Amino acid sequence: MSQKTKIKGPQLKYTIKSSVGEFYFNCADRFSDQICQIDADSDKAESYSSVKKRSTRAALELQRRGITDQDVVVLFTRVTLDYIIPILGCFYLGTKVGTLDTSLSMRQIAQVLHLVAPTMVFVEKDYVVMIEESLRNARVNADIIVFGQSVKYSTLDDFLKPHPKEEKFKPPKVKDGDAESSLSHSSQFSKHCSFSLVSISSKASNSTLRKIYSQAGFTCDCILYSASFSRIVSLILMTCAFLSGGQRVFYSAIEAENILSIIQKYKVTHYYLTPMMSYKLTKFEKFQDYDISSLECVLLSGSPISRGQFETLTHRFKESTVISAYGLKEAGLVTIFDPKKDYKFTTKKVGSSGKLIAGISAKIVDLETHKLLGPNEIGEICIKSPTIMKGYYNADSSTAFDREGYLKTGDVGYFDNDECFFIVDRVNNLFKGSSGHISPTAIETVLLEHLFVKEAAVFGVPVNEEEGEAPAACVVLEKDSTVTEDEIKNFVAERVPDQQQLKGGVKFVDKLPTTPSGKVMREEIKSTFLDSSEVKKV
Repeated sequence: MSQKTKIKGPQLKYTIKSSVGEFYFNCADRFSDQICQIDADSDKAESYSSVKKRSTRAALELQRRGITDQDVVVLFTRVTLDYIIPILGCFYLGTKVGTLDTSLSMRQIAQVLHLVAPTMVFVEKDYVVMIEESLRNARVNADIIVFGQSVKYSTLDDFLKPHPKEEKFKPPKVKDGDAESSLSHSSQFSKHCSFSLVSISSKASNSTLRKIYSQAGFTCDCILYSASFSRIVSLILMTCAFLSGGQRVFYSAIEAENILSIIQKYKVTHYYLTPMMSYKLTKFEKFQDYDISSLECVLLSGSPISRGQFETLTHRFKESTVISAYGLKEAGLVTIFDPKKDYKFTTKKVGSSGKLIAGISAKIVDLETHKLLGPNEIGEICIKSPTIMKGYYNADSSTAFDREGYLKTGDVGYFDNDECFFIVDRVNNLFKGSSGHISPTAIETVLLEHLFVKEAAVFGVPVNEEEGEAPAACVVLEKDSTVTEDEIKNFVAERVPDQQQLKGGVKFVDKLPTTPSGKVMREEIKSTFLDSSEVKKV
């Protein structure tokens, strides 16, 4: 295969006709005696029966307060055992529900609230003042419900009181498979300043979220992750856990020793791992002191890692299968390797995010001309899927799709002759150098291989109109390290072409700002770098 082409995943067969709300409700009923979720920070656990009871009460109270499938409910909180309760309650009712990342600024929050005009906002008590002001700035009148204690507003506890109808409650039946396609799963703030509206309640999408994940061997007994519901991966992983009555373990820890302790303590079988955390784990000297024999699968998602890092990671987790996946909030899971069927690819195609799942079709287009590309040609990934979003809620979505109806993902990558996908970077992360586009992620993967580099963020800084931008980096070093800026520059220079060398400079910092899900806030870091008097301007 060498011609310019579009490719497709396996045919998707619709076999499930229940709504998303019915799916989660029925799973919670089926696995009632098993543990559903564990907060590793507090060491508290909750069973499926408790989750079902509390979410049912939440749904009934939402109904009593007039919430219907025409309303929007927003959450603004960190992940706790309570977090999932109003989300499931909304799923049961077909109510549109979304979550906001707690790292957003007040201006960004107000922008989103103005666009989606929620009827109700569930907010953690520490963020009440921020939400109050954001609602005022957005000129939105919404009921505020507090996670925790409050004398001013209703609390989640008010939603969890016994209800006479709770024993007989069942989520409403779906008359039309696509009738609920406007249901919005949790979405994060994007350049569109809104929520993506995804058809997760349609027949097709139910099949993808359940049957396909199950076929891919992606059910699990105990899954560990830190991502909030503002990322699509949380919905995917929750679905995988509910499929088999598995446990979801979540945490706020950021150090390798804490993660390994959690895996050992709760006998985690599946671990969702961010690229940045992968480097922390592989560099951790006491890795072998922990019993992680329960771990069956390590799932990588997010920015790419180098071949060397992937091989080091597979050596560390030598008793586990290490696979990569690719998904986005506008469409859900897009590519993954089946641990059983695609084993030859998981070891051979280092750095690949897998093959298209059922129901997905894709193409790669040139970043400038938008012309169709073929295998091993790098461009923007565009996809079609029954689970793709219907649009950005109350926002212009016309530029999100091309003329053929393909979603422009904003991700740069390619597929090879075996139709295995490789993700390079985000389109909006790329910057123009003297010889074309430069991927900061490619340089970051090199930096993170340095023994004394703990964290790194790369971005472009202005040179001149002819040369465009040059790569620069902010770096967090390991404790007591004496590495110099020149040593870091030389380390990179020995491993990358001239265009990717750190000619824009290097700055050592104590910490990199990140979102709650661990994504580096690159623009904020770049602004700090350029504003710093200690940094030479290029």
